Amino acid sequence: MDVRDMVVEYLGGLQQRGVLRQPVDEAARAILHDWCVYARDRKRQPAAAPAAVPMPATAAVPMPATAAVPMPATAAAQPYPPAPQQTVADGGGMDDFKALKESLGKKTAPKEDEPEVAYFRPGGRNADEAWEAMRLALPKWDPLRNLGTLRETPVFGEGNRRADIMMVGDVPGYQEEKAGRPMQGPAGEKLDGMLKAMGISRGDVYLTTLVKFRPAQPRQTVSTRAATQREVRACLPVLDFEIGLVQPKVIVAFGVVVARALLRGGDLPLSDYQGRPNRYNGVPVVVTHHPSYLLRTSDLAERRRLWEEMLRVMEMVGLPISDKQRGFFLPKR
Repeated sequence: MDVRDMVVEYLGGLQQRGVLRQPVDEAARAILHDWCVYARDRKRQPAAAPAAVPMPATAAVPMPATAAVPMPATAAAQPYPPAPQQTVADGGGMDDFKALKESLGKKTAPKEDEPEVAYFRPGGRNADEAWEAMRLALPKWDPLRNLGTLRETPVFGEGNRRADIMMVGDVPGYQEEKAGRPMQGPAGEKLDGMLKAMGISRGDVYLTTLVKFRPAQPRQTVSTRAATQREVRACLPVLDFEIGLVQPKVIVAFGVVVARALLRGGDLPLSDYQGRPNRYNGVPVVVTHHPSYLLRTSDLAERRRLWEEMLRVMEMVGLPISDKQRGFFLPKR
């Protein structure tokens, strides 16, 4: 292993922990700049040029525009210049690596008006490996752990990982944390009833939450608070990763917290999102009340509105709708 391989491996480790940018000094920047220039020039060479050594799939060394090296969302396979024949095993390159690593490890305070949001890219060569990598990486992912405001037990999504319908709640509660599954307890029973009325089950959809850990409170027992904007911002990249794996035809956003996170709506009320052609990264989003809302209201008009939103979801994915389903909550003649 030469000095470049060590740097690439080190950057890949930072990326998997969610580090977005790394400051470097001028000497380190010059080294990285030379590598990137060489890689760019080699890519322009005819096919007869010597074969390039590809960078690992877990990291990339982009040419920095400033004295900071941005950590990319996806890896770039680029060649880099020849390294000395000596390896770490026989002592070659170690001093250069230590100096470059020390430069990359220097801390700088982020600007208050520019909050950084880390990419969540746990790796994996295919979908199955990516799901497993997410399960392993999420409990120790620094951007969430460093918040210090979330509990320790992750609640992962479940259901059909290639579902047409993806349903997203806001945060796990006591029941979800205890079971390690989303949408449990009385609210989960309401959801099961909704799905049954649609002619499907949990196994036909993908269920998840925006925030993957139950928000913490002092002397916490069974109560659960709403997520803060800081927690939502830190967790959104994980949901992005899930959406990319599932590739649903429609996302059902349960509640105003999820709607605001996905649709960048600031402090808009839930009603402002309902019935509109919302989209998130190109995927249609249907906004409705959380199933727990059905535990708090007996208003037939509100129940009917929620059901109409589920009918719209069914139409969007091509599920058959019977006259009986269309007539739910309508006045009896």
